Amino acid sequence: MLRRLPFIVLAGALLIFSLLFFVVSAGFGVLAVPAAVLLAGPVFMAWYRPLPAWTAMVAAIPVLTGLGLALHSSIVPQPWLLDQTLAQLPVMYVLALSSSRRVTIVAVVVTLAAGVAMTVPQDMAPDRASRALLAWTLALLLAVVLGRARQMRRLATLRVADELGRRRILEERARIARELHDVVAHHMSVIAVQAASAPYRVGGGVSEEVAEEFAAINAAARESLRDMRHLLGALRGSDDEPGTAPQPGLEDLGALAESVRRAGVPVELTVSDPAPSLSPVESVTVYRIVQEALSNVVRHAPGARTTVSVRAGADEVSLAVDNEPSARASGAMQPGSRLGLIGMRERVAVLGGDLTAAATDAGGFAVRARLPRRADE
Repeated sequence: MLRRLPFIVLAGALLIFSLLFFVVSAGFGVLAVPAAVLLAGPVFMAWYRPLPAWTAMVAAIPVLTGLGLALHSSIVPQPWLLDQTLAQLPVMYVLALSSSRRVTIVAVVVTLAAGVAMTVPQDMAPDRASRALLAWTLALLLAVVLGRARQMRRLATLRVADELGRRRILEERARIARELHDVVAHHMSVIAVQAASAPYRVGGGVSEEVAEEFAAINAAARESLRDMRHLLGALRGSDDEPGTAPQPGLEDLGALAESVRRAGVPVELTVSDPAPSLSPVESVTVYRIVQEALSNVVRHAPGARTTVSVRAGADEVSLAVDNEPSARASGAMQPGSRLGLIGMRERVAVLGGDLTAAATDAGGFAVRARLPRRADE
């Protein structure tokens, strides 16, 4: 959330400024070095260890004030002086940004108590001490409020991103369900037709009991089709027009690759020879994964040479989509919002497979998917 360089620069500037102050104005002598480190150290630590940095900052308040009193310094270091305030503000800001509200409140109270306690052993005018403490308190509260405000904005952004991810998952699952409906409906229709025509296709006819059994199978298949149509109607929105085209599959990969080539991406497609015999569900899943992977290449790595490989064995179907670095884009392909990867993983999970997608050492991107094949019953 924060860059390290500003903390390094501020810590270095405070170290030099405090060293000069403790040597020239406060007269600390050789003790000026550890005193300056004690003041600037928490600023450097706040970037990656905010709570220990705050602990060191609070401990420095009585140490520096007590050291000034013990050495009878002409200028006793006070927690509200410019150098100490500049060292405390970034620490309190980062602590409020990275910690819970309870921890932040306790830290503010302890810090103010340590500052107030250091005014007791000093002979200071009440009006001067009250004005200094009030200004110091307001500065600390401002840093804490800014840190908490940024923390709340970040949490709100994360919640929105999480909600978008969940919505995308639900949308992708509904889309997968619609596609699977088309595949299953085809098989159920075949079952219904075969059950209805079986008594007339069997040579010599069938008995009355067998004819009734075929009729029951036909009725069950038709009832299943009606139930699936009702389910599909619930999955589709009111403005979602039902599609009439068949679902794409393995045989459509060539046309897909050609369309991507026309978009300026050289694609080399390899399908195991002879072409594997996949179930409709496996076929549409392979097509959709390759389609989404190539879409990512077009969007994020335009012009990058890409290879697509689909191979099917007795136990699994494996596919790989690899693209080289794009000459028109700097660095490896970035998956953007990663919503496309969510859809691919959802499809693979439906079939019990696994998917990996990551940048390669050469600067490109690689997608690997493995789909276990189900034994034919």
